[in-house]
Amino acid sequence: MAKISEMTQLSPTMSEGVLVKWLKKKGDSVGPGEILAEVETDKAVMEMEAFDSGVLLEIIAPEGAKLPVGAPVAIIGKAGEDITALLAEAKSRSTANVSTPAPVSSPSPAPSSIKKPDPETVAAAPSPSIEVEEPTPRESSVSRGLSSSALEGRIKASPLAKRLAEESGLDLSRVRGSGPDGRILKRDIENGISSAGISSSPFASANIQEEKLPISGMRKTIASRLVHSKTHQPHFYLDMEIDAEPLVHLRENFNSDLKESGEEIKLSLNDFIIRASALALLKVPEVNSSWREDHILKHGRVDIGVAVSIEGGLITPYVRNADKRSVLEIGKTVKELASRARERKLKPEEFSDGTFTVSNLGMFGIDRFAAVINEPEAAILAIGNVVSKPVVKNGAVVPGKTLSVCLSCDHRVVDGAVGAGWLEVFRNFLEHPLRLLA
Repeated sequence: MAKISEMTQLSPTMSEGVLVKWLKKKGDSVGPGEILAEVETDKAVMEMEAFDSGVLLEIIAPEGAKLPVGAPVAIIGKAGEDITALLAEAKSRSTANVSTPAPVSSPSPAPSSIKKPDPETVAAAPSPSIEVEEPTPRESSVSRGLSSSALEGRIKASPLAKRLAEESGLDLSRVRGSGPDGRILKRDIENGISSAGISSSPFASANIQEEKLPISGMRKTIASRLVHSKTHQPHFYLDMEIDAEPLVHLRENFNSDLKESGEEIKLSLNDFIIRASALALLKVPEVNSSWREDHILKHGRVDIGVAVSIEGGLITPYVRNADKRSVLEIGKTVKELASRARERKLKPEEFSDGTFTVSNLGMFGIDRFAAVINEPEAAILAIGNVVSKPVVKNGAVVPGKTLSVCLSCDHRVVDGAVGAGWLEVFRNFLEHPLRLLA
């Protein structure tokens, strides 16, 4: 008996997906576990499997369609089977569900017997021999409600003329309008600028237009999760400055040794930071916890997320059991996860259910910042740039390198003293980085 195949929930946070590509075509035989199509979820492009055996009798959802979980996408059954009723059912269900990107339309112009050009287009094009500018709908309606005496003290000018006058610093009251009823037009402003010897703004003719950008599934999920986190998790922030010179030197020597031994990988400071975070979580396990409404769950594992910027948003793959991995293992794992994250090829289990997150913006030149906690974790560590500046050592001012970090904490789980204790342990590891190689 034929059945309707539906959009499958391919990740824990997925509520809708975009059908990127059909891998089966109408008439193909399919079986349970075979890949029907590729679907873009809120986090990655994933494979949607078939759950029934038979023939792909009909493809309901076209490529590019955005559908909620549970929406009909295809019909699978026996060859030659009558699916008229199922098609009708699928059509009625999909009418309200399927959405495809639609072009953004501009507001309709006011009715007029004269076709008038877009003011922005006029500004960007060479001056035409004839200029047509008419009152905006708002101006027309206001004017109709005013007496002639009330209009006498009001400067009448087209929106474009007003904008050009403002940008050039020209006083509209000194400009004589050549339009209907003395209305000031673009050409009047240009003549006024020329007469007054005012230099026209280089941006006056810029064709800058408003644009409505579609919201991707990933951006919707990011927005929803971050709003929920900031609303429901009482954040507080702890800043600390760390002597980064020992860590910088160790990394340089470590990478030099790796190069001589033939290793192709080059470790980043973030790899050492992840290792230090994992070891600090072992020593202060209260930070490696989550709020569970009726209890606090102290995790029996250390899975550290690494915030990775990808096209359209942000994703956090996790280094599992980071406390049991060497710095070199962490470096290789992070590089591989980040690469697949940018290709949208991560599996759901690779970017969910972590215990702590590190977000590093140092490579973008950011000295310090505070991050939003990745719920349901209880803390996130924000890493800034290594800064070269004078520091005091042994009572003397000497050149040094510092690293600013900020620990965002969920106050329901982590108190100030606990968070400060974790940061102190973390700092000791970074300022004595050979301990990270043990």
